[in-house]
Amino acid sequence: MLEWAPSLGRAEDRGVDSGKRTLPHVPPATFIAGAVLAAGLMGRFLADGHLKYGVALVFGACYVPLVLFDLAAAFAVFVAVQFFQDLSVLSSAPNAIGVLVGLGWIGAFLGRRGHIVALREHGRLLIKVVLFCCWMTLSIAWAQQPGLAGTAAAYWWLAAFAFLITLTTLTNARDFRFVALAFVVGAVVSVIIGLATGSIAASINTITQTALQGRFTGGGGDPNEQAAAFVPALFLIIGLIGVYRRRAARIALIVAFGLIAVGFLATQSRGGLVALAVATLAALFLAPRYRKRILGLSLIVGVAAVAVVATNPGALTRIVDLGGGSSGRSDLWRVGWEVFTGHPVVGVGAANFTVVESHYVLRPGSISHIQYLTDVPYLVSNTYLQQLAESGVIGLIAYLAVVWGCLRSTWQAIKRFEALGRPEYADLARAVLMGAIGMLSAVFFISDGDDLRLWVLLGMGPALLTLARRLQPRAP
Repeated sequence: MLEWAPSLGRAEDRGVDSGKRTLPHVPPATFIAGAVLAAGLMGRFLADGHLKYGVALVFGACYVPLVLFDLAAAFAVFVAVQFFQDLSVLSSAPNAIGVLVGLGWIGAFLGRRGHIVALREHGRLLIKVVLFCCWMTLSIAWAQQPGLAGTAAAYWWLAAFAFLITLTTLTNARDFRFVALAFVVGAVVSVIIGLATGSIAASINTITQTALQGRFTGGGGDPNEQAAAFVPALFLIIGLIGVYRRRAARIALIVAFGLIAVGFLATQSRGGLVALAVATLAALFLAPRYRKRILGLSLIVGVAAVAVVATNPGALTRIVDLGGGSSGRSDLWRVGWEVFTGHPVVGVGAANFTVVESHYVLRPGSISHIQYLTDVPYLVSNTYLQQLAESGVIGLIAYLAVVWGCLRSTWQAIKRFEALGRPEYADLARAVLMGAIGMLSAVFFISDGDDLRLWVLLGMGPALLTLARRLQPRAP
């Protein structure tokens, strides 16, 4: 089992949030009755051949107490599941986990309201998040298809809720360690699933086959989205190496780094590679003390690249094809810009780009992949341009205001941890900052701004700043 560094001992972790979190009192008879009921139902499901329902019941019986007694650990499980939530075998389990976490947070909030320091310290940032989501909801009024806009607005509100849970639930070093490890474990499990299944996405039409055939998808449904999420997992490992002192723990993290690097490169995501390069350059500039560590782990990425190219020579051909290959991204970007210039202030409404993009096919300009605009309409493949097209300048400014506020809080947390003589905390905060920069760079090439993993990373920055403000300087 991984062990927290001696300088971040268990007593210190508890002391950061002492007296604020109380466990609910549950009579023993309730546990006994629940266990008997769960055992009986599981036996019935297995007898009827419904293995899936039986396993789901067992998982629920284990997960519900975790939500009740350790919401931060339950939330970490939810974050890890996001890496392979698209697996059909899981069915609606990821959604059920999210509902349980949400209900658990509501219960915890009702019991601790008035004692949640983060709500007071980051009130302005929360107002920005709410205003952004309200603007996306308001776009339903001018959208051609209000139903699509309403669904998209609901996803933005879910992302905001994940941000709020992150901000208010992570209150001590152990909580941040759990969520950081959740990114690593989720990415590793996703890669293992992909290696075990071959990870060749079954195509339902020629368009999908052209875009995904032969690319590593792991436990997710889209290789580009997986690559975007693998980037912060790699940087969080760099931060965790500075946190854990035991050699076995560090070796395990390095092995995980190599495995994730293989999966990342096998996705053949050009946008992911650009995001990794941007985040690495930022890390070399913002974390000069750890340049040797970053460069050393970069060698692992290089070895993984050689291994991927050796087993799949076609991957190199696709990666070096800077012309865009079969993605049609340049066509989508051109049409996205035209949609924005036609509706510069308020956009066409959330999720309505796919409704109007076919109207721009006959306008002047060469389009080489018209099927992405007519047969199976695609998103813009750029989160920021998507915001411009669907929510106008107002929507993009509101989105960037939230992002900037979170990155700024993370940087402030780093400086405060260093001033307090807490390099381990500063390492983890740097890893969160680099991971957020990497994923924000990756979504420049995909439309995935409401990814819950991104909003968890953004929420960790202000939460770390709250922790930094409550810590005492380390004695010489």
